[in-house]
Amino acid sequence: MKRLFAMILLGSVAVCQASAQDVMVVKAGTMAKNSTSVKELVAKKSDFKDPKLYNNFGDSRYAALYDYNLNTTTKNGDPITETYVTALRIGDNGAVFTDYLTFEADSITNSDLSDEEKAAFSENAGKVDFFFVPEIVQNIPDGVLTVTDQAAITIGNYTEPFGEIEWNLTEETDTIAGYKVNAAVGSYGGREWKVWFTEEIPVPFGPWKLAGLPGLVLMAKDSENIHEFKLISFTKCDVPMVQKKNPAEVKTDRDKFIEMKNRTAQDPMKSIDPASISNVMVRKATSGEPNLIINGIPLRVPANIYIPLELK
Repeated sequence: MKRLFAMILLGSVAVCQASAQDVMVVKAGTMAKNSTSVKELVAKKSDFKDPKLYNNFGDSRYAALYDYNLNTTTKNGDPITETYVTALRIGDNGAVFTDYLTFEADSITNSDLSDEEKAAFSENAGKVDFFFVPEIVQNIPDGVLTVTDQAAITIGNYTEPFGEIEWNLTEETDTIAGYKVNAAVGSYGGREWKVWFTEEIPVPFGPWKLAGLPGLVLMAKDSENIHEFKLISFTKCDVPMVQKKNPAEVKTDRDKFIEMKNRTAQDPMKSIDPASISNVMVRKATSGEPNLIINGIPLRVPANIYIPLELK
């Protein structure tokens, strides 16, 4: 049986949202240093139409939620799995992949609720310990994959060809979330990936950058079993495919950015030139840990050992 989003009815407004059973991590709780809440991300509905504030790629037709599981260790060396909930908005010709909270916030923003109702809902909607920072725009414009990501306090934006992974189709088949799937293997970013895709959803998109197949990617694992994306729900949805602009964003080269991110991710503070700091804010998380915001950018410090998705 195919798993679907639960619909939360807010007056006459339906907001696409994953069920609490499917998305156990999206809840109030102890916050890590890099924690994020829905309340921080909700905007005004009219903002979506302002090109100075948002990139607007049109309406989505479907939305898929994925668990992203990272098998790492604590700083004491104990094994631990970090779980991030992510969302893929699928339109007619492209898709946008973000953290679930960004998707949830855009759902709230797109509703016809009053500002007061939006504030009340977002206050209780969710907080997460682990926030998936990269935002991936797939095949918009045609043949281009655009990444917005963070390294220390640098917000980088770069492009690469969409569908550049050379997938080798295998004879393996299975069933995931009620869909018949086929397996494919390919190399990207210094890792070997095995993905499962379904031609029952004939779109060439998938989680993160794992795309370019003749059907939606439902699950993906790297060969070391460190990184895993797994579909947890799929449904029709009309949350706009938007991306908030950041005035601090800089255009960069993929290889240069990946090298910088991997070099600075474990201890980003060490890489920041004190002379570049114009202002610092400290926000106390519910865990009691201080969250630093430097030059308006949240400093994201890994709670555990950082293991990159891309080695090179």
